[in-house]
Amino acid sequence: MGTIFFWVLCGIPKPESEANFEYFIIPASEMAKNILERHRTWLDTPGKKGQKHNESSVRTVHLPPLKSFSGWDISEYRDRWDLIEQKLKA
Repeated sequence: MGTIFFWVLCGIPKPESEANFEYFIIPASEMAKNILERHRTWLDTPGKKGQKHNESSVRTVHLPPLKSFSGWDISEYRDRWDLIEQKLKA
């Protein structure tokens, strides 16, 4: 079996908070596809003053409740440890 990659994004609450840790388990292929799509959309969309965006090595992922500029919402991956378990059983 080859190597399997996932992104595990973790939201860590402030020490005085009663909030729980948040985990988003995202297959690397989905992360790459959506980040590329988001970046292309950003490049094709004029800036605030109508200027063309320049190529950049910066990429972003918006954590819930936010959605990315392209509309991608990672909420469906919250606590999806089962995705890793499924790959390990395959």
